[in-house]
Amino acid sequence: MRQTFFLIFFCYLAGCGYHRLDRTRNTVSWIVRGETVSLGRIYNNTKQGRLEDVFKKAIENRVISSSPWKLAARGAESRWILQGTILSYEIRPLGLNLRSGQLQGAAGSASRVEIVIVASLQLLDGQSGALVVDRPQLTFRNQYRMDQNFASFESRELQIIESLADDFAESFLMQLLEGHG
Repeated sequence: MRQTFFLIFFCYLAGCGYHRLDRTRNTVSWIVRGETVSLGRIYNNTKQGRLEDVFKKAIENRVISSSPWKLAARGAESRWILQGTILSYEIRPLGLNLRSGQLQGAAGSASRVEIVIVASLQLLDGQSGALVVDRPQLTFRNQYRMDQNFASFESRELQIIESLADDFAESFLMQLLEGHG
């Protein structure tokens, strides 16, 4: 019991090492609390419709919730501009369901799929238009279990893409706020 107390106390004194990145001091020019950022165009070079809308919304939500910036109104001038391109979207079957299940056609269908999205994002200086940070070929992937009926995946696909887009936006902003340019 006493050892546990000292361990907890030591961890408290040492700190856990986790902190909000929007509250740390950085020396990079693009991390100034209160400056404005606007979301430029997100281009979609895939055949999957609405990806650009989902990714733009995810980036917008992450800027609002965990960055030092204020989101500029549409059409308003801003200090920084975030823009990007979704380069590819792919669904890869990973596992094969060999059981002849209760549903006809379940045998031989995918038991797991992996969604892979590749995108490039840029941070531009809103005053000069100069490229400040370029993150080409960012790749995000996640695996999902399939129900025995593949149609259930298709009905959940938008929800899955939204989750993946949020992870993508969080990672990109974390890199910026850590000052990796």
